[in-house]
Amino acid sequence: MKTLRFLVALLLPWAFVARGQISGFGDAPVEITVGDGGEQRFEHGMAVAEKDVVIHYDATTIYCDYAQYNPGTHDVLLVGNIRIYRDGALFAGDRAIYNFDTKALQAQNFRGNTYPFFYQAETIRSLEGNAFQGIHVSLTTSDSPKPDFQVRARKVNIYPNDHVVLENVTLYIGQTPVFWVPYIYQSLDGDLGFNLSPGYSSQWGAFLLTRNGFPITDQIHGIVHLDLRSLRGLAVGLDAKGEYGPGRESSMLFQSYYIDDLQPSVNKTALKRLPIDSSRYRIHFEDRTFFKEDTYATVDVTKLSDYIYLRDFNPELYRTDPQPDNVIALTKRGEDFTLTGIARAQVNPFFDTTERLPEIVLDMKRQPLAGLPIYYESETSAARLARKFGGPLLVKTTSGDQTYLADDLDYSATRFDTFHQITMPQTLGGWLSIVPRAGVRGTYYNRSAESRQLDLAPNPATGFTIAESILQSDERGGVFRGVANAGAEVSFKLSKEWDQLQSRAWGLDGFRHVIQPFGDLSLARTSQTPNSILQFDRLNPSTQPPSIDFPQFNTLDSIPNWSIWRLGVRNRFQTRRDDETIEWLWSETYFDWNIEQPAYLNFPAEGAFSNVIHKVAWNPLPWVIFRLDCQLPILATGFTQVNSGASFRVNDSLSLLLSHRYLDNNRFFAPGSNVRVGAYYRVNDNWAMEVHEEYEMMDRPSQDVTPGL
Repeated sequence: MKTLRFLVALLLPWAFVARGQISGFGDAPVEITVGDGGEQRFEHGMAVAEKDVVIHYDATTIYCDYAQYNPGTHDVLLVGNIRIYRDGALFAGDRAIYNFDTKALQAQNFRGNTYPFFYQAETIRSLEGNAFQGIHVSLTTSDSPKPDFQVRARKVNIYPNDHVVLENVTLYIGQTPVFWVPYIYQSLDGDLGFNLSPGYSSQWGAFLLTRNGFPITDQIHGIVHLDLRSLRGLAVGLDAKGEYGPGRESSMLFQSYYIDDLQPSVNKTALKRLPIDSSRYRIHFEDRTFFKEDTYATVDVTKLSDYIYLRDFNPELYRTDPQPDNVIALTKRGEDFTLTGIARAQVNPFFDTTERLPEIVLDMKRQPLAGLPIYYESETSAARLARKFGGPLLVKTTSGDQTYLADDLDYSATRFDTFHQITMPQTLGGWLSIVPRAGVRGTYYNRSAESRQLDLAPNPATGFTIAESILQSDERGGVFRGVANAGAEVSFKLSKEWDQLQSRAWGLDGFRHVIQPFGDLSLARTSQTPNSILQFDRLNPSTQPPSIDFPQFNTLDSIPNWSIWRLGVRNRFQTRRDDETIEWLWSETYFDWNIEQPAYLNFPAEGAFSNVIHKVAWNPLPWVIFRLDCQLPILATGFTQVNSGASFRVNDSLSLLLSHRYLDNNRFFAPGSNVRVGAYYRVNDNWAMEVHEEYEMMDRPSQDVTPGL
């Protein structure tokens, strides 16, 4: 092997002139080697090398058949089987000119990669910085010689580790063109770029969901949605998301979506559906702006076209937030307090809403009191409140059904509330934890309430009845309510270890059992029953029992007298996994002994005992998780609920999901025995498939529940 090594300053006698022309090139040598039988020479001031040429300069390595280097301009002409390795990227082609100083590249019939893309181009040239441009480009993330998909574009600008811009773009599956767009901004940030989600749903039919992300400013990016559903039609959307301000602590999110629904009456649920217009949309805006580190404003506003939009087009959001909030707040945080101003309005007239125009709340966090082993906490608020019903409301009467406009039932009042509580945590005998507490609350309403008996039909948005009686304003004047509460939490822990217990089959590397029996006694006495108080912060129907502690019980207009003892036990089974202690199995079982049954407004009495509630999470192996959440009327009459599920990661490509939901004899919610199965399969780095199916097994036609997929 022959080697030609030179420093620019020592190349030829006339190189002193050349050195003057290339100031700033640095002292790194350009090293050129050729293979056996290769040739190297100088021609007209050029360094020429032929056959198996290898060039090294700084972090750049070049392989080719023929090279001609000009030390005056630092350009090198490359011909034949070219491969350029630079900054972790590969360029390959047939003919190119490359500059070692500026790293500028001009080439023909070139191929290359910059993670995660592979590309081919008829011509390619460098842009400012580390970017480059290709003409007539094929782009893919598949490293196969016959990629399963590719994007072909007339022009592509690639900015490594940042983004790619494509013009006049066609998507090919195999060799078949399936989609065309005039412009794509593909960020190398996962939140941006072009994405496709094809699939099929019994409610949507066959669908293709697309999104294209693009930058608006350096800190904010946008997303365009263009979605097609065979049963519902074409939909469009525009989003904006970003972070801004000092340290980029502030954030914003804007979402908009519109569809001219071809079949707005499609209903795949057991709930009856009211007529709705075909023009359907969602506009959502949320923002958190920090003025100072301890002062910020939040905005969370959602406008919907109809009460059923989320169920039809955002089912995952509907499961967690079926009636989105509309609130603006300004918060000031101190070391021991939080001061918040809140404004909430009924933006969507079909949802039942408590308006707060405005409400001011001062929270004092739990803190030591005067150096004593006693802790103090409080909450004080003043608000102008209005109960806005979602309407119109269908009311069943003995003479027939009657429709009430929501405005006919709305009511309002001014409320001032203050709550104060002290606690004294202590440990007795070194093992028994006891936290006694005592509190007082005073609440004034400038209007009292009188009951108006109305048997409302179920709310179509939720499927349950709002109330059997609607409270209305009583013009006789205001009302003051005092509340005293007391109680104590008691618990202790016992544990035992089996350090030598090992089982690969059950995922055990040592074993520890921690058992924690607990009890929570809660007493509440009020000077006014909920029947005489306008219901703004009210108890809403739920399958889960309400809290019995203050201030966690925050539906303050619904406070009745009660004496409740919550008894239960927690079990934690722990093992070691990947040098960490993990919960191999966790369970919690408890029930309420209603010494004095709370008389919540429009809620049925439970009796002396509540359902027995049992929760389990079992993670025996890293690839499998079992969960159980159930309520059983073991000690008294009540409803039955059993939610169970299991998820399995079969391998790196396949995950399975199986769950079952059973509910019966609940006053507010329809019964059901619903099985859900799902699978996620990763085909390769570019494609994945996901499927979910739900089947209702219960047959109760009288309650609008029938079997079906």
